[in-house]
Amino acid sequence: MAWIMRKLVENARRCPERPALITGEETLTYAALIRQVSAVACEMQRHGILEGDVTAIALPRGTRQIVTALASLWLGSPFAVVDLDEPPARQRAQIRASLAARLVTESEAEEIEGVPTMSPGDVDGSEPAMATPGPNDAAYIVFTSGTTGSPKPVAVPHRALDNYTKQIALLLEQLRPTNTPLECASVTSFATDLGHTALFPALVSGDTVHLVDKATMRDPVTFGRYMATHSIDVLKSTPSHISVHLGLGARDVLPRKLMIFGGEPLSWELVDQVTAIGTCKVLNHYGPSETTIGVLTYSVDPRRKEHRSTNSVPLGQPLAGVSVEVVDEDLRSVPPGEPGELLVWGECVALGYIGAHDATRMRFVPVPVWHRSPDRSTSPLAFRTGDTVRKLPSGDIEFLGRADRQVKIHGQRIELGEVEAALRRSPGVRDAVVSFDTDTGLRAYLVPADAGEPPTAKSLRAFLRETLPLAAIPRGFTVLDDVPLTISGKLDRNKLAHSNRSGPTTSTGRHCGQDTAHEQR
Repeated sequence: MAWIMRKLVENARRCPERPALITGEETLTYAALIRQVSAVACEMQRHGILEGDVTAIALPRGTRQIVTALASLWLGSPFAVVDLDEPPARQRAQIRASLAARLVTESEAEEIEGVPTMSPGDVDGSEPAMATPGPNDAAYIVFTSGTTGSPKPVAVPHRALDNYTKQIALLLEQLRPTNTPLECASVTSFATDLGHTALFPALVSGDTVHLVDKATMRDPVTFGRYMATHSIDVLKSTPSHISVHLGLGARDVLPRKLMIFGGEPLSWELVDQVTAIGTCKVLNHYGPSETTIGVLTYSVDPRRKEHRSTNSVPLGQPLAGVSVEVVDEDLRSVPPGEPGELLVWGECVALGYIGAHDATRMRFVPVPVWHRSPDRSTSPLAFRTGDTVRKLPSGDIEFLGRADRQVKIHGQRIELGEVEAALRRSPGVRDAVVSFDTDTGLRAYLVPADAGEPPTAKSLRAFLRETLPLAAIPRGFTVLDDVPLTISGKLDRNKLAHSNRSGPTTSTGRHCGQDTAHEQR
């Protein structure tokens, strides 16, 4: 029996009428949640889903989506959630990449991308036997951006999900001295793992999870009213999301007890805003999907001043069961204070990328001998994060930047190579380079396929929206005669930046129709 499901069954017996999931007008108690999970698991079993089979889930955000994911855990079937807000072509690519045996969807099609479908319904049936997956069996699959233009599916094992859930549950336990259940809000897509922090640890602890809908979450007034009305204790969100709301004067968007930031670097300015307005503690949380949701935490203490010289709030120190080190290219430790790549290993490491053996070998490497533990129960692999960091005198890790070409936009990992690959497939484009700046966002530099009129920004955006998430659509496009190169044949980013400043009529820096660098999507 999966540990998470065992805890949910215990909660259904211990506090059956306590609300477990709330979304809109719908409330599921713990007893009702387990009844629905059992029913959907029974139906999935009837459709031939076996332990170890991957179940892709393409359902709207809400209780049915969560119930289906939990039913998959019940059966020992790894779930892969497909975000319906993504472009249809990207959804289809994710279904293919997950190697799903069955797709749970509302569609009436008998199969999609060759995968047979089923729709979850209220069926009566005997409670199916709960699977007993091993610690290294996959629990779920989450998609990350890929340089080839295709999403990479990361397989996360039960040992990693269980360890993370236990550690965050212990953290939440410190917030309820009277043993009163917490009200936790989830505001991010379940297709990413950012929102798992507010889901699994809360459910195993007997807390209540509010699945806030997109319209409410995006409007600062409505969101603030929801947070205040429901007395939300814990919220996990990106710094940019909260920063926008606070900038519009929405003070009620902060939780009562704990604000967890993740997905992006956290600025001291935002921390000061939060602590000046609210009463909640602030926790900075870091972790790539390949290391299961989060591995480092830093609890902000306004009385501590030693880290105020850092560019952003430190990432902190590892959770129990997690080991980290700052290493050089040969995976040897660098001295404290020196920059290096963050290497992560322990219970948290994923199994690798499904169907991408070369990418797995590059990023998932054997734990170096000088770091190896005699404990053979954990993963023998370490994950190379690609993040440049340094270790502070306190032992906390400070984020310095990316060593590769990934960026975070609104908490979503964007691989610049994926955007470039999509642009090169665009009609009328021969070559493309994409850059990112915190002030102007993503900008694309294009070499047209012929000497005629280059494609317009409007046509390019329409094409890119078919395959890329909204966060990956460049805000501006500049036309080049050729991509500028250095003497050694590498991209000359200085000339690229200069072409961005060129006027709209220059030969090396023409704009597609109009300059859209500051256009809001």
